[in-house]
Amino acid sequence: MKKEDYGKISIETIAKQGHVNVIAELDDFIVSKKPAATGEYSFDFKHPHIVEGIAFAFCIRGTAKVKINLTAYDVAENSVLIIMPNYIIQIVAQSADLQIEFLFFSFDFISTIRFTTEIGHVAKTIEQQACLHVDEIAFGELLSVHGLIVKQYQKQIAYREEVVKNLLYALVYQILQLYAINKAKGQDSRLNHKEEVYVKFMTLLFTHYKTERSVQFYADKLYLSPKYFSKVIKEANGRSVPEWIDEMVVMAAKALLKSSDLTVAQIANELNFANPSFFGTYFRKRVGLTPQQYRQK
Repeated sequence: MKKEDYGKISIETIAKQGHVNVIAELDDFIVSKKPAATGEYSFDFKHPHIVEGIAFAFCIRGTAKVKINLTAYDVAENSVLIIMPNYIIQIVAQSADLQIEFLFFSFDFISTIRFTTEIGHVAKTIEQQACLHVDEIAFGELLSVHGLIVKQYQKQIAYREEVVKNLLYALVYQILQLYAINKAKGQDSRLNHKEEVYVKFMTLLFTHYKTERSVQFYADKLYLSPKYFSKVIKEANGRSVPEWIDEMVVMAAKALLKSSDLTVAQIANELNFANPSFFGTYFRKRVGLTPQQYRQK
């Protein structure tokens, strides 16, 4: 693979691998034909990867600890991962028998579908919980639709794409239904104040990490004093606000260093650092390597 293809997960990069278990006949939609291990794909998931598209991944077997943006999820059999565009994903640990099925598509592929649910609401729902643990029956129903999509995608007949899109439409709503069920079950265990502030902070951080790295900014957004805001976040998860900001920025920097041929200066500019030297000092202090050393590692 070319250097610019390493470290990002896109429909194009997966299609180029020519994996026998993947159907990639359309430019903006690919689907797995059967379960496969993550090691069968040419991605080093130990490093953060930027996902350029929407993905549904179904854990068929095994376990893993997966970081999506800054949140760690325990993945097991009957788990569903929902990944939105520009999410950063990293597999921290996985069992030897981990196997997944997946669908991967661009927003353009489903842009002609008229969702009754506002797309912003969908994105916000998923952002708060990118991994669902469902029962065996519900998981089987999701896989059944996945199987129908595979069968239809393999047919060289009229209206193939239209049928695939409508099956995907059904799958999206099945997943949203599971979110609604989870929410209903959890009505008696609403977030406490600290947890609510933490969730809102993480949502803001993912939106603004490239341009805003001060405690004051996020405190102001949440209408809290910096001192109180810092205290709440520390008590909610044991880490300080600057630590969370640094981790998000470093993850994004790592992904850009591995996922593009942008120069270090261009990455520094992308992440809103004053100059490449300042970016280099910031990165080395937190990673133990210069940006160039990390890229070549």
